[in-house]
Amino acid sequence: MNSTRVLFLSLLCLLTSPQAGAEAAAAGQPTGADGFSRTFDDPRYTRLPTYLIEMKDGALLPAELVVPAKTKFRLVVRNVGDKPAEFESNQLRQEKVLFMGAEATLVITPLDAGSYDYFDDFAPAVHGKIVAKAKE
Repeated sequence: MNSTRVLFLSLLCLLTSPQAGAEAAAAGQPTGADGFSRTFDDPRYTRLPTYLIEMKDGALLPAELVVPAKTKFRLVVRNVGDKPAEFESNQLRQEKVLFMGAEATLVITPLDAGSYDYFDDFAPAVHGKIVAKAKE
């Protein structure tokens, strides 16, 4: 049973390839003019504001993501490193294992204003946070 699971996940990893380009550049600029993190522009995700988090061998990019409070949004979590990663947030009740080159999407329900931690469970010393702040 485990070998079948490993084979399936390996094939899934090979078939899933991350997109590079402008969205990676946007990830390097953490906030827009409104004080919130820049959204991730991808034609597949048009109904909800979408944000990108990249995981690279224990590093989390961006380390702080600022989103509007009381707004449903989508996270695209991408592993661009050479090792498997696990996006985890106990406060958000979200957990995803990502093989090298894989990406996952998470829909996050509206958050109250505050700070919500996330980390790579395979490198738990490195933490990031999602800051939900009220619109002015």
